[in-house]
Amino acid sequence: MKGLIPILTLVSLLFSRPIDYQTELCTHTFAGDFYLRSNDTLREDVSVSGGNAQIDGVIDGDLAVMGGSVTINGTIDGDVAVFGGEIENNGVITGDAAVAGGSVKNKGKIEGDIAVAGGSVELDSNSVVEGDIAIVGGGVDRSDHAVVKGEITALDIGKLDKIMPRIKPLLRWHRGHSPLRQALFEFATLGFILVMFILGLIIMLVFPAAIDKITGKIKKNIWVAVAIGIGIEILFVPLIILFAISIIGIPIIPAFILAVFIAILFGLSAFSIVLGERICYNLNWQIKNRIGIYTMGYLPLVIVFLIGLFLRKLGFLGVLVWILGIAIIYVAGTIGLGSVVYALIKKEK
Repeated sequence: MKGLIPILTLVSLLFSRPIDYQTELCTHTFAGDFYLRSNDTLREDVSVSGGNAQIDGVIDGDLAVMGGSVTINGTIDGDVAVFGGEIENNGVITGDAAVAGGSVKNKGKIEGDIAVAGGSVELDSNSVVEGDIAIVGGGVDRSDHAVVKGEITALDIGKLDKIMPRIKPLLRWHRGHSPLRQALFEFATLGFILVMFILGLIIMLVFPAAIDKITGKIKKNIWVAVAIGIGIEILFVPLIILFAISIIGIPIIPAFILAVFIAILFGLSAFSIVLGERICYNLNWQIKNRIGIYTMGYLPLVIVFLIGLFLRKLGFLGVLVWILGIAIIYVAGTIGLGSVVYALIKKEK
């Protein structure tokens, strides 16, 4: 489960605040470099694309930087997410710090968690991290005087190559499998992903009100959806066993499994819409068609898996990409399943 912390944290930073097209004017969006002076305060979320950001003042909200790095000398009263760059913190981040494709250099204080995928974490002697640190594809360079109150979980890809001869047979097709059989497996997998896409699209078009309710729950509190989804997964097998030992419960088993599958379909459809909205908004893409938004959200969920599906025959790193793709789909499915149940049981006050 700890290996999924970076993915869950990055996802939570993407969706922790609702997207409401009527209130998007309250979010500052900048293309290119952005600088906030030491005497300035912004009380909205800030999104920077295609440039670097330097924060000497105060941002009372979240900061997202895509395609650039951020230097923080002031205060971010929220979360910081960077895609394709690094975070250099000399000030205070009251929330989480997450980086995909870059590193975190902390000389100040981070009150939340640190999640890094494809980079490393450097902790200066003055560094204080009150939460956990989770890294995939890198390590931690920590000063003896740095303070980390949470746990550190690191998965170094370089170290995995040393144990590749022992675990590779468990992660690859047996040598006895013919190329035709492998091709059939890949074709069937592509077909399954396409069928899931079509089913999600049909659900979105036929049940728009239900999808709107589910997307609202994802935007409202994604961690509640994660918790409910994990809870259902933990209880799934015990419930099946409980039904199986009861004469009355045996006929319920197929209906229960079907209900969970349908819930996952509804949840993935809603999650794809929320992800598509966020992508289009952060990249300033003027896509208003809901089918287009759904497609923009669904593709990132499966693209890593598909790349790994065809690269896994080339070696261990290809298998690792495939496993990462499976993890992304698993997290999305967990959030989707939890959000459906959340929409059913949570009453608005």
